[in-house]
Amino acid sequence: MATTAVKHFEVSAPGKVILHGEHSVVYGHPAIAGSIGLHTYLNYTALERSGSSASSPPPQVIIEFRSIPFTATLTLDSFGAFLREVDCSESLQPEAFLEQLRSEGAFPFARFLSPGPVPPVLEETSSKERMSLGSTLYILNRVLRSEGVSSIDPSIFSEEASGGGFRLSLYSEMSIGAGLGSSASYGVCLAAGAYQLSRILKREATVTLLPPKLGEDVLKKIYQWSFDSEIIMHVKPSGIDNEIATNGGLVRFRRGSGVNKIIALRRPVHVLIVDTGVSRSTANLVASAAKRLELFPRTVGPILQGMGGLVDEAIALLESDEAPDTVFERLGTLVSINNNLLRSLGVSHPALERIFTIAEGAGFASKLTGAGGGGCAFVLLPADYKELESFRALMGALDEVGFRSIETTVGTGAGVSLSYQHHEPQGDK
Repeated sequence: MATTAVKHFEVSAPGKVILHGEHSVVYGHPAIAGSIGLHTYLNYTALERSGSSASSPPPQVIIEFRSIPFTATLTLDSFGAFLREVDCSESLQPEAFLEQLRSEGAFPFARFLSPGPVPPVLEETSSKERMSLGSTLYILNRVLRSEGVSSIDPSIFSEEASGGGFRLSLYSEMSIGAGLGSSASYGVCLAAGAYQLSRILKREATVTLLPPKLGEDVLKKIYQWSFDSEIIMHVKPSGIDNEIATNGGLVRFRRGSGVNKIIALRRPVHVLIVDTGVSRSTANLVASAAKRLELFPRTVGPILQGMGGLVDEAIALLESDEAPDTVFERLGTLVSINNNLLRSLGVSHPALERIFTIAEGAGFASKLTGAGGGGCAFVLLPADYKELESFRALMGALDEVGFRSIETTVGTGAGVSLSYQHHEPQGDK
């Protein structure tokens, strides 16, 4: 079998849409979620060294966040020191690191960045740059250390590509903070990419004539590492986002026990995802709903329980052999009911309400998806939606207001994938 050294690989992971169960899933009730046709990508490239003289720049580790955009650089030596001196696998757990990251003061790993002043944006405790770079370095360290890599042999990169180090470039087709699981798909890409990097650093990775495949044991690791990334991003994640980004499909999910049912769809679920363009904090919205439950437990508690019951009602319809028109009508009713339950938790937003009004005016059921407070909504679409005048009216009304939207089918795509072929994302959809 022909083999060659790995100079490039790409990892991709899908976003998700939650059909039912937002917020209630945090309290142990089930939720339904499925993969969508928008992805996050991580590209690894071994770098050529520029020149061979003593004055040439040292080998580097370049980390690019193309969706922010932001770039951070470490020398290969300082990245090696980071692995030797910091142990995010055993000594530093995600919750403790999150406390460091959100505390006033210097960026936690500032001493390992390339010489020069630390960008001021990394000192802002809530900045996307600080959170993204912090979680990236943390997960890289956690994965590499857990896979037995606590140092770097520079000769690996001398053999691979003239000793220039490597670049990791991350890009998402999804808007950040839109409720489509961009942070989870980012975490899954990062975990899978770090695992592949560990194999390169241990000289276990070669390109073969066979397509690369992530085994079940590796997928379980990727799920857990990406959940650690979600803790850093969202404090108290349910795990549903990174479950979908890892494995794809349409599933019934419960916090703590994971997927307890793969939904056997009788027909495709078509939705129109509409982006408000309003970013929001999942952690803050979860905290807000929790406060409402604390203040009004006899009222909000049954609402959350009702959401759990609604999930099972929806699954019965999704797996039903009843007439398609009947199933679609009843699914639409459940979408509307759940949206009103979410409104009662105080997690809607004026931009979302505008979408609901437009969808209802065109004759379609809609609801927020994800944490709410902005982000995205979805509109449930029938099988023949492209032929309907009402759908064209819906699209026209949304376009007139300036909302971006994408048609997609939920739950039909795969999860995380690894490829040695380069893919150039085309931008936000």
